[in-house]
Amino acid sequence: MIEVAGLWKSFNGEPAVRGLNLAVGEGEIHGLLGLNGAGKTTTIKCVVGLLRPDRGEIRVAGRSVFTDSSFKDFLGYLPENPSLPEYLTAEEFLVFSSRLKGLRDGEVGRRVSEAVELFGLRRYLDRLIFELSKGVRQRIAFAAAIVNTPQILILDEPFNGLDPEAQSVAKFLMRETAERGGAVLVSTHLLDSIERVCDSATIIHTGRELASGTLNELRSLAGLSSSAPLEEAFLRIVSRSRT
Repeated sequence: MIEVAGLWKSFNGEPAVRGLNLAVGEGEIHGLLGLNGAGKTTTIKCVVGLLRPDRGEIRVAGRSVFTDSSFKDFLGYLPENPSLPEYLTAEEFLVFSSRLKGLRDGEVGRRVSEAVELFGLRRYLDRLIFELSKGVRQRIAFAAAIVNTPQILILDEPFNGLDPEAQSVAKFLMRETAERGGAVLVSTHLLDSIERVCDSATIIHTGRELASGTLNELRSLAGLSSSAPLEEAFLRIVSRSRT
């Protein structure tokens, strides 16, 4: 569902991503794990077509991101810092997002209502977005990302500002997408929040892939038992790269 091969991306001559490979199959939730500045957001932006890499190939739903924009029809994307139109109400924004995603008139009301109920947004619908807290804005952005029930979810630090209840909803939606035969790529440095939902992960550091596999394979690479916290495996693998 998502294929990244030999991805390179530089800014002002400084590489942010260096030859990255990763793949996410049907029914899989894959974590892109790294410290701040590891290259996670740059990778995500390349995958969704917001940045053009220097080298490499990216395919989403079997389509080349660079030559076939129809891959966006399958996609739900949540950026790390969503920029929402502050002078729309929450409801206006969700309706607008639904129409942008190609939902028909008869579907818009139902899909928006379902997303609103999932994220507990009913009491905020007539409020202007600029009036709302960061956590509520994040709920609204997540609701917009899933309003069309996408086959593929790409989420960049999705737990930013979310309270435990909303985090639980987010994890439920990831699992539901995978169970429908879709795929989820989630970038985060909050390993305790993602450990119980990911099937596999790629660890990157300074733009380089350090390890990739199931969570137990990553633990094994770090010399740990299957019961060890993912955070411990992550820190060991990153630490080795610095020596």
